[in-house]
Amino acid sequence: MRAVRLKQIEQYISEREFVTINELCEYFAVHKNTMRADINELAERGIVEKRYGGVSYKSYYLPTSYDERTALNVESKEIIGRLAAPLLDDDDVVYVDSGTTAPMLFREPAQLPKRLTVITNSLSVINWCFQNSDYNIFALPGKGDRQLNSFASLETIESVRAYNIQKAFLGIRGISRNGDLSSASPVDAKLKTTILEISQQCILMAGAEKLNNPAMLNFARMDAMDMWVCDQATNAVKQLAERMHVQLISPAIAGKI
Repeated sequence: MRAVRLKQIEQYISEREFVTINELCEYFAVHKNTMRADINELAERGIVEKRYGGVSYKSYYLPTSYDERTALNVESKEIIGRLAAPLLDDDDVVYVDSGTTAPMLFREPAQLPKRLTVITNSLSVINWCFQNSDYNIFALPGKGDRQLNSFASLETIESVRAYNIQKAFLGIRGISRNGDLSSASPVDAKLKTTILEISQQCILMAGAEKLNNPAMLNFARMDAMDMWVCDQATNAVKQLAERMHVQLISPAIAGKI
């Protein structure tokens, strides 16, 4: 079906900086005219950008800088960090996401276990662990992304597959009313998809303000998560968590603020 092929072409292009028409035709075993029609369709949707001799994935940039996003909803993120920290146990092997919410996991050192192995691409997490802990730290390689304050490239995605991750703590840019989880970056979206595939347990760290506020690129549905750590247990949040069979952790449910 064409819809399936379009999705496969989108994924193939997103994993490469630039792809020629001939390469796409050979890989998907289709005529050039068919491929050109497919590329035109993706270009009209704003997913890819046609360039001389080929096509590239269209870059989507976050609407504000990392520092500006760090300053948004600080109290909400701190609550989420305090609620998520008790989920860590001594000798856990954990992945901690980039972004501005997941690093809040380490906000209160007194709550944290003494021994952890931390895998991350987040510069904030790397710096905190080096300066404030004796944790084993594995920094994922790749191209630096200033908007994400992390390493984010195809190399990052491939390297993470080598690890056996027990618990993954993930942030997101938005959640649709249907429970789709989204990111504003194609590489970040693909990395999150990979983390979900290889981790034993996945924990979403996202505030209630993310609900009904989706970003550009969906990467999973809420039911791919085992837990959702949220700053508020609003009716909409509780209903979505129940519908998606995800354990909700919030101040009211945890008995703390």
